[in-house]
Amino acid sequence: MFGALAFDLDSVATLRLCSWRDNGWRSLLIRSYANDPVAEEVLLPATAEQTLVLITSGTKTIESRAGARWHSAEYGPGRIGMTAPHQEAHLRWRGAATTSTNVYLPAGLLERTAAELFGRGASRVSRPDALAADDPVLAAVLTGLGDAALTGADELYAETAAAFIAAHLLTRHASAPEPAPVRAEDIRVRQAVSFIHDNHHLPLTLAEMAAAVELSPFHFLRVFKAATGTTPYRFLNTVRIDRARRYLGRTDLPVSDIAHLCGFTSPSRLATAFRRETGVSPTTFREQQQ
Repeated sequence: MFGALAFDLDSVATLRLCSWRDNGWRSLLIRSYANDPVAEEVLLPATAEQTLVLITSGTKTIESRAGARWHSAEYGPGRIGMTAPHQEAHLRWRGAATTSTNVYLPAGLLERTAAELFGRGASRVSRPDALAADDPVLAAVLTGLGDAALTGADELYAETAAAFIAAHLLTRHASAPEPAPVRAEDIRVRQAVSFIHDNHHLPLTLAEMAAAVELSPFHFLRVFKAATGTTPYRFLNTVRIDRARRYLGRTDLPVSDIAHLCGFTSPSRLATAFRRETGVSPTTFREQQQ
């Protein structure tokens, strides 16, 4: 559940679309608004999500309060505001009526993406927070997402776009540790991560994963854990559980079929691993998504 779903902006904006309600999307949340020309003061509570607000039509001056001071920026189509997770927004604005596409990325997605991009340095990566930013690539993707939601695109579209947005934000709009020189072992780990994602449905062994990147099992285990902070098997299990979540949330496939598609030898193996990872059974998780 997204914390932003609790926002009530009825006094200053009209909600035109909610992807959770209208599309059943769970990978990210989109809310499209027609905003009033003037808002004296709007307080948006902090949530766990990364927030992006793209102005799609109209112009106005938006001010954000930080402590006792107000900071202002001119907004027009294509300009983006960014609010980091767990950061409240205290706003006011004036100008013409505008429309906006508000996008909320779940915290878990940013954390997983940061871990894959920066390894153990992920904890030192900030989350994007800016009153106004100009990024034509991001603006185009957010515009496409809004259009796709309006036309009823499949969840797979949202999931793919969410992954790109998370990687783009953390690469272009977050402060990150200086990248270390890329070593041959790091390249092998990245290849192994791709191999696991592509073959998670197969009964992979440590030896098979190591052979895919031309390393001995012992050396592979050591360099993989050093780079990712986890073992290849635990990483494989996380990938399988993530895939099972997606099948449970957006299909009516039986749990037995999902177990097979995700590489588990039986539904009971899936249920045990799923409960250990999420705290609930696959069936309960599916019920919570409806």
